[in-house]
Amino acid sequence: MDDLDSESSVQAVSSLPSKPMKPHAVSPDAFNDAQEIGDRFKSGQSVIVNLQAVDRELRRRLVDFSSGLCYAMGGKMDRVADQVYLLTPADVEVSRGAARRRPT
Repeated sequence: MDDLDSESSVQAVSSLPSKPMKPHAVSPDAFNDAQEIGDRFKSGQSVIVNLQAVDRELRRRLVDFSSGLCYAMGGKMDRVADQVYLLTPADVEVSRGAARRRPT
């Protein structure tokens, strides 16, 4: 194994900006849908969670799960409409205009 010294030719290279990715929309009907939310979020994709058609107990559980996921992964969770949340990974930036749009 070669030792690197101060004269080595190793250089930092900036990465190319990634292609903009649309948020993934989820309208869960069971707590098992939390896995889809978590998997998409962990892969670096923003997730829109629409809880408008969910009963109160399931809504509470999914909000708890989503906020814990965001906290653990260094992301953030914003309410964008009544019972609709945008989960944003730490390395993703959402434009103000996109955050204000209602999910379809």
